[in-house]
Amino acid sequence: MNGHAYGFLTAGTVDPGALVRVLGEAFEVSGNEVDVAPYGQVEGRNWDAPVTGDHEHFDGGDIACAITVYAGPAVPDPPTDEALGRALARGLGTTVLLDRTSYPSVHLVLTPSGSATFARVEDPEPEDPGAGFRVTATHTGVAAFPRAAVEGLPEVVRDLPLAPRGTDPRLWEWTDLICRMEAGWPPLRWYGIDQYREDLRARDTLAAAAHDAPGLLLPELAALDARFRAVTVEDGGEELGADPSDTAWYWHRRPAVLPWRVLLPADPEGAHWLWEWVGAGFPAYGDLTALDLSGARLTGADFTGTLFTGARLAGTRLLGADFYRCDLQGADLTGAEATGACFVKANLDGAVLRGAVLDGADLAGADLYGTDARGARLRGARILAATLWDTDLRGADLSGAELRENTFKVLLDDGTRVAGLTGTAFGPAQLSSPDGTRAPLAGSALEDWIRARGGDVRVIEPLGPRPLREAG
Repeated sequence: MNGHAYGFLTAGTVDPGALVRVLGEAFEVSGNEVDVAPYGQVEGRNWDAPVTGDHEHFDGGDIACAITVYAGPAVPDPPTDEALGRALARGLGTTVLLDRTSYPSVHLVLTPSGSATFARVEDPEPEDPGAGFRVTATHTGVAAFPRAAVEGLPEVVRDLPLAPRGTDPRLWEWTDLICRMEAGWPPLRWYGIDQYREDLRARDTLAAAAHDAPGLLLPELAALDARFRAVTVEDGGEELGADPSDTAWYWHRRPAVLPWRVLLPADPEGAHWLWEWVGAGFPAYGDLTALDLSGARLTGADFTGTLFTGARLAGTRLLGADFYRCDLQGADLTGAEATGACFVKANLDGAVLRGAVLDGADLAGADLYGTDARGARLRGARILAATLWDTDLRGADLSGAELRENTFKVLLDDGTRVAGLTGTAFGPAQLSSPDGTRAPLAGSALEDWIRARGGDVRVIEPLGPRPLREAG
């Protein structure tokens, strides 16, 4: 009976004592039956222990530690690699990576919260080993790797072919695409539009092959084409930018559910309900209340009227997304990328926009009562007739933004950037000092403060008393 070897990378440093405890719990052995030591240490080891492990720490890069574990033959029913990885992530409180695909650079990512995604990892360069491992891309946003690009990973898709064994090699790509659509786009419910185009080009090649050998291919191809029509819809080539006058009929059809429009979040419940929403055709006035959509990519999505009350959208890519009349009350958009997004008449009361990027966003008529926008970027944003009441703009960047008759009872500090800020606003604001004290900044004093920092805003008197409003 052979033992089982495991290998993991971690985003955070690992405490040896905690590692012993987690391994003991995972393998159901006592602590003195687990031997853990730094990588390369030989002396003083208990090599007879049922479970042994090594840990190696790195100074540079995105990976802090490598862990190897060996469960000897005396350990009955050792956990799977993924089960042990989840136990380590949870017990050590750090993100854990393990190799689960045939592509050495692609790793399964397991977070302490229980979510899972994939990442592309580059090994240290031989000429600069001190630079360490680099996580260059993740399929969904991962807080432990803020510098990684968030993008689809075709390697993960290619690692799970779906065409049945025995499929004619000439029909393989076309069959695999159709099987993937019928199965709901496993394993990630994502498929790149470039991959889809490659499949259609393979179908172009089939057209010529079928012409040369009609008796061999035409019956099978006709059956596959019928299945393709059943899971696609006619769009005149709009989605793919295909000209109907010089492309075949299948270029004028798109999947009923577009798998390249979104990257789902790592949270299983959030991913399920967001996929349901995508599958329903992006319906207006949907309900994504309180879901964890952190790290998802939702570029250009139309969320008109959708409920996001209390939802987590931290680190989400929302470039050009449309949140017209959406309820984002209490939503967490920390670090979200929402350049060019539409928040017209959106409710952002009590939302968290800390570090969010809303450059060029349209916030006309939006409500931001009690919103935490510390460090947010609103360069060139349109903030027209919006309500900024008790809005925290300390450290925010409003360079080049436009104000028009907004309630502007905001909290500013010397880190708030207003160069090029123009328009009109109702005051008064408050200015926060480094010691935490606050002073009112109203009328001409507010104008002078903005002007001294490169802006030009006229502070106007409100037309009448504003009714009291409760937060929440």
